[in-house]
Amino acid sequence: MKIDDLLKRLLSLWILVFALHFGYGQIPYKVHSHNDYHQDFPFVEAYINNASSIEVDLFLKDNTLYVTHEESNIKEGRTLSSLYLEPLSELEKKGELRNLQLLLDLKSPAIPTLKEIQKVLKKYPDLIKGDKVSFVISGNRPDPSDYVNYPDYIYFDHQNLDNLETVPMEKVAMISLSFQKYSVWNGYGRMVEEELNQAKAAIKRAHTFNKPFRFWATPDTKTAWARLATLGVDFINTDQPAKAYNYLESLDSRSYKGEVNSIYRPQYKFDPNSKPMNILLLIGDGNGLAQISAAMFANRGQLSITTIKDIGLIKTSAFDDLITDSAAGATAMATGQKTNNRAIGLGPNDEVLPNLVDVASGKGYRTGIITTDAIYGATPSSFYAHVKDRDNTDGILKDLKTSKLDFFIAGGASYIAELGKVFKPITLTEFTDLKNKTAIFLGESKMPTLEMGRGDMLPKSVKKSMEVLSKDGEPFFMVVEGAQIDNGGHSNNVATIIDEMLDFDATVAEVLKFADTTGNTLVLITADHETSGFGIVGGNLEQGEVQGDFLTIDHTAIMVPLFAYGPQAQNFQGVYENSEIFSKLKEIMEAKN
Repeated sequence: MKIDDLLKRLLSLWILVFALHFGYGQIPYKVHSHNDYHQDFPFVEAYINNASSIEVDLFLKDNTLYVTHEESNIKEGRTLSSLYLEPLSELEKKGELRNLQLLLDLKSPAIPTLKEIQKVLKKYPDLIKGDKVSFVISGNRPDPSDYVNYPDYIYFDHQNLDNLETVPMEKVAMISLSFQKYSVWNGYGRMVEEELNQAKAAIKRAHTFNKPFRFWATPDTKTAWARLATLGVDFINTDQPAKAYNYLESLDSRSYKGEVNSIYRPQYKFDPNSKPMNILLLIGDGNGLAQISAAMFANRGQLSITTIKDIGLIKTSAFDDLITDSAAGATAMATGQKTNNRAIGLGPNDEVLPNLVDVASGKGYRTGIITTDAIYGATPSSFYAHVKDRDNTDGILKDLKTSKLDFFIAGGASYIAELGKVFKPITLTEFTDLKNKTAIFLGESKMPTLEMGRGDMLPKSVKKSMEVLSKDGEPFFMVVEGAQIDNGGHSNNVATIIDEMLDFDATVAEVLKFADTTGNTLVLITADHETSGFGIVGGNLEQGEVQGDFLTIDHTAIMVPLFAYGPQAQNFQGVYENSEIFSKLKEIMEAKN
């Protein structure tokens, strides 16, 4: 067997195995594999990566349909049948063929080439009589008036907007035009308004005749794919079908448009040099500057958090790794000591570290934690527990029962029987004083997500807690975590990031209102780390639209912002390690009035 024949069989087998075991996805944006025969594996690479349309340049020579752009590049064996029709037929026989448009771009004269195409296609009755493959003629084509003279399995790629009223549209599969006729845009940044409007008009005219539209000679970048898709181009032209499909497949989950939320602007009437009576540390899990920016743009350029003037940047690396996890990140803030990833309240040599709850309690502060995570989650537990591994839930709960924490509001109700021996379980409505150690459970494990109906439970819980704790004039230290911003980063879902961040910002608003009412409350808002390498790559500020992209599904070492409001807020400006938050707060707690 010749090597070429063996390769063809192996490629066909590859396609069949992929189809049988993995199937194919459907996305609202269709990918057109331009000049597909230039791929390392023609047809195969585009097909298994879900291209909806595949372009094949054909040249007729010696009664053979060669796959090539020009006669001088003809290679024996590279024919329409061998590269495209045979694998399509095999898939059809196996019942695994999906819907596909095969765009036959004729480089030799139209009439004789079309005659040979019909002759060859008749050898594949399973394809021309089925409803899976559309054969569309592009390049050299007959006069539009002759379209109707071809069999019903032959369609045409029409390339003129001026004569649509006279063309037999039932024989037109789509309308294609050169992008360069409308714009010189290179696929980076944005199109100029005049060119954008010209492109929109062309697309609109094609759609008026209920025909899909394609631009060829387009820029081939992520920005271009997204722009063309959102403009309404039906087939996105690309030489990178795998990358384009994967990018467009997640385009909707990386896009967001929401309603406007009200914000709170702080009054700045406190004495900046006085000692604060109350301290609130708000932690947005995974909440980097891009996450905050995305929520701000979605909210038409405004957030409560962005009204704060004293700002710092926090380095988040763990002791044993450039990239921190939540355990090491929160432990550094809670104890002032960098530690190994996964460690909770222990140093790099497993030494037990005193935390801010211990320090605050020792100075007469009442202490509390509110989180949309479970109370035994990595971030909240770093403020009271001491275990080597964050997954040691039993050890964390054991430390919680002996901790100096006075109350918590969190998920974790599956452990209510065990924790109820120390913390009195009540509802948020019943929370009117803090005479006993108190637990308010708002979920079996984590609190529900916003998508699953959590509503305004986080800002409501924080507001109620501040009201209760301030009744008798005693100082308090409270940690508040918006835990599920991190979920959106890990799942690369822009809507989750923004919705959870807006909920966190609503909580910030409540805290700032309280700080203004008391005049003696220090508020710090930061993050344990950034998640996903999130970036903003498009959107519309006036409409609150945001389009994002991601580097990873994991954490990054990007610095995170810290916003400070209230007495001593000026001490939190600058760039510093996350562990310095502990020392700065400890100094404030221990300072004399």
